[in-house]
Amino acid sequence: MAALKINEDIAVQAVEWYFSLKESPQDAELQRSWKAWIDSDQTHYQAWLKIEQFNQELGSLANPISKTLTHKSVTLENKNRRQLLRSILAIAFVGAGGGIALQRHQLFPVMAADYRTGKGETRQINLNDGTRIELNAESAINVSFSINERSLYLLTGDVLIETARGEAARPLVVYAAWARFQPLGTRFYIRSREQDGLLAVYEGAVNLWQTDQLHFSPLRIESGQKLVFDQNGLSELMVAESSDLAWQQNILVVDAMFLSDFVKELGYHHHGWIHCDNSVSQMRVSGTYPLDDIDRVLRALTTSLPIELVYRTRYWITLKAKSKN
Repeated sequence: MAALKINEDIAVQAVEWYFSLKESPQDAELQRSWKAWIDSDQTHYQAWLKIEQFNQELGSLANPISKTLTHKSVTLENKNRRQLLRSILAIAFVGAGGGIALQRHQLFPVMAADYRTGKGETRQINLNDGTRIELNAESAINVSFSINERSLYLLTGDVLIETARGEAARPLVVYAAWARFQPLGTRFYIRSREQDGLLAVYEGAVNLWQTDQLHFSPLRIESGQKLVFDQNGLSELMVAESSDLAWQQNILVVDAMFLSDFVKELGYHHHGWIHCDNSVSQMRVSGTYPLDDIDRVLRALTTSLPIELVYRTRYWITLKAKSKN
């Protein structure tokens, strides 16, 4: 059978399973969840085979190299160790036949990002020019400064940016899948996840060019304004709300959000997999929810919506219509 194409999301899932299993090797329930993940999709199985193949290649390296990697992975603090192993394991997904290549551009971009957050993790970064950025969970960004331009590439996720002052001769430009942005002395928030995007400006202004309209004049978004992007294109201008940044306080604020989208948001903060059955996906959710206790949020949903939770394991949860018996 021909090998299936492994997209980056599945590759990242395989790597995260690797970390979880290494950190909790005696967790029987985790083992069952991992096995269920592999069995649920052929591409999951092939992604895991890549991990196994990489382990074999690593084992065949010269002893001094393999010993050094092993020593570093054991002695580094947990966060740094995971970053080291993530970079190493990313190599496993480089095209077969070329051996192990270390060039960064050959790796999956999110795995090789300059700054990246995992599930339930936020991060604040001070860049060399004085620009401050904050990443929400499951976000990744690259930074490239030259003498002519300061470039930020939002690969996925959410970022709040406060630009440095006194750099007018070297403009800051932010690139995302759906648009290019040039801030004008400002504080602003960009979201870019799958087919959805958002720009909210809290200070100054931002010029926006849609990716397929870069040769047109930019749309200028002023302080206090926001717009969203989806499969239908750009929305009308709306009022920028502080609730869009509630993730900074580990809170999710929603108003009539589809349950399927709500579950997706929870998934960025949950160490496991939450699935929404099609029968309940169009139900609406409103309210303020804590992101540091996802199980509590899910239980609360069962009291406000006609749904029930099905635990395949504690790491694998499905929301479906409540039984009528």
